Amino acid sequence: MRLLKSHFLLRLLNSYLVDSPQPANISYLWNFGSLLGACLVIQILTGVFLAMHYTPNVDFAFNSVEHIMRDVNAGYILRYCHANVASFFFIFVYAHIARGLYYSSYRSPRAAVWSIGVIILIVMMATAFLGYVLPYGQMSLWGATVITNLLSAIPVFGQDIVELIWGGFSVSNATLNRFFSLHYLLPFLLAALVMAHLIALHTHGSNNPNGIGSTTDRYSMHPYFTFKDLVTIFLFLLVLSIMVFYYPNVLGHSDNYIEANPMQT
Repeated sequence: MRLLKSHFLLRLLNSYLVDSPQPANISYLWNFGSLLGACLVIQILTGVFLAMHYTPNVDFAFNSVEHIMRDVNAGYILRYCHANVASFFFIFVYAHIARGLYYSSYRSPRAAVWSIGVIILIVMMATAFLGYVLPYGQMSLWGATVITNLLSAIPVFGQDIVELIWGGFSVSNATLNRFFSLHYLLPFLLAALVMAHLIALHTHGSNNPNGIGSTTDRYSMHPYFTFKDLVTIFLFLLVLSIMVFYYPNVLGHSDNYIEANPMQT
């Protein structure tokens, strides 16, 4: 299409999604990137709708999640999608990293791609931890207590840092409020980092199983690799659907259905 090449923004999109030359021999192990992109989109969309019904308060958080589950139209689907895609997000990211390590994708000239990817992983882990605290069940409360207390091991300033994060002397209302605020903010930082990751990748292109930087044996991204990506995306959506509708709590913990109680460890 002529418009794809003439318009500035569409030309940029075209260079990434349509005409981008990819090595002909990349396998399905290279599909984890697109799967992670799909996960991020699902998480941001479901998260925005969940936030519309959530109350970041120690007295109401647990009940607001139950309200989402029982009273909001399709609320249980939103919540189970958000919770299970979070688990898939990490399964895919570790597979993505393993592929990168096995095929030496971290080496020059792709060191920038790898470095940004490591930052993405750290931000992901922070976002997931913050989100796990929000339902304010027993696992949420004590998970938050244990993980934040790890910082008290820092010499001299450790305990002060922990109390600064808590906003008090224990995990309390201030903690839940700031965790919710950060959990909403960080995914957008994650999206920006993903854009930087793609820009860095676009500079030298994908690695391949042979590890040879050839510029000759390449195919355009569309239709060859977009359809290849769709195969694994649809497979993921099928597995996710089965989990959400039949086994929604298989990756969760039953103790998080008990409301947070600081008096009971």
